Amino acid sequence: MCSFIRLGSSAALVAMFASPLAAQTAATPLPLVEVSPYIGYFMASNIAEGPIGTSLSSGSGVLYGAQVRIPIVSSVAVVGNFGYSTGKLTFGVPVFGGMSFGDAKTYLYDGGLQLSAPALARGKSSLIPFAQLGVGAVRREIALGGLTNKSTNLAWNAGFGADMAIVPGIGVRILMKDYIGKFDIREATGLDVKSRTMNDWGLSVGVNLSF
Repeated sequence: MCSFIRLGSSAALVAMFASPLAAQTAATPLPLVEVSPYIGYFMASNIAEGPIGTSLSSGSGVLYGAQVRIPIVSSVAVVGNFGYSTGKLTFGVPVFGGMSFGDAKTYLYDGGLQLSAPALARGKSSLIPFAQLGVGAVRREIALGGLTNKSTNLAWNAGFGADMAIVPGIGVRILMKDYIGKFDIREATGLDVKSRTMNDWGLSVGVNLSF
């Protein structure tokens, strides 16, 4: 329930960013497309929680990916994203810590809308806060004992960040994104464990290339 409350709050944030749209006009022609390759860190939540504080996690790790942004008007754009991360399947035990016993790969596929706030002038550069809201899929591949199991599940996402221009056509993007969805543990691991709603976070820094 808390996950969907956070998603609703993110939607409200998106609406707030969209409010200046009627008053904002583009001073320069909009780019046809913007590509943003990025690197960051993927923070995976527990896929299952057992008795006395034990847990099962698909593992956090370095996040690689790219995002494509197609402007519609000055403050609204369509975005598509692909991300990839690797980690360890980890069994957590209180006091004793975690024990790794398998490899986990995570693939992120999603699309949605980006709503940008008016630019904040910073000398020769501009800082543009934005919010994103979308839907897609999270695919996990679990390798355990020579066998690989896969599970692909629907995931909503909400994020916020900022773009900073460096020179015409090139900029920097910082983005924090929350992926909200359930994980089919039986399909991916073969364990008879009930699925739970997960919140996986991706923090990334990328380069914006406008064409």
